[in-house]
Amino acid sequence: MSIAKALLELTPGAKWVIRDDVIDWMDTEQTQPTQEEIVQKIAEIEYTEEVEAYKEVRAKAYPVMSEQLDKIFHEGIDAWKADIQAIKDAHPKAVIDNDTLEARKSQALFDHQLQEYTKARSRLAQYQVSLGREEVTETEDTLDQIYNEETGEMDYVTRDVVTVSNIEPVDATIDVVAYNNDKVATTTTIENPLITQDKTQRAEAQAIVDATPSAIVDAYNAL
Repeated sequence: MSIAKALLELTPGAKWVIRDDVIDWMDTEQTQPTQEEIVQKIAEIEYTEEVEAYKEVRAKAYPVMSEQLDKIFHEGIDAWKADIQAIKDAHPKAVIDNDTLEARKSQALFDHQLQEYTKARSRLAQYQVSLGREEVTETEDTLDQIYNEETGEMDYVTRDVVTVSNIEPVDATIDVVAYNNDKVATTTTIENPLITQDKTQRAEAQAIVDATPSAIVDAYNAL
């Protein structure tokens, strides 16, 4: 189910562009729907389409009009009605159940929040580029053995294996050189953009974590 269908129903006539599921909102009159509103609308559209699927199935089951007219001509209205009623009975009309609809929307919202919380926790678990990352090693047994004179038994030889590689912190600042119309250079020292980006992404992830309902957190911890 595309995001586009949800936006068309939530904000009819609004101007926007979708690139790789990312919304570029261009409308100045209508407010962009939240992700929560979008996922619930998608669930609503999907359920509605499932309920109304009987229409297409029933339509395909009807004989072509020429055959129906021929049926009426040769066997009469009552015979035609009986055939049509049999098709209707085989493909009964379905209606939207409000309880089911609300349950589908609630589940869609829950799944979305759990996904976003999982992504946010994963982002916060990453190292800070301004601090770098220390190397982590673990000791593991090898297939080689050596005789232990104290115990009189053969012991496996161990070795240290790097499980997490070391990453040096990036420079805290960088120099940016700009030239004026007279081609005179001016150097400005700014925070390293990699650090700025890292801070922004971590702040966004933390905001998601802080706003996540406890039920979602419990579900995540139970995974």
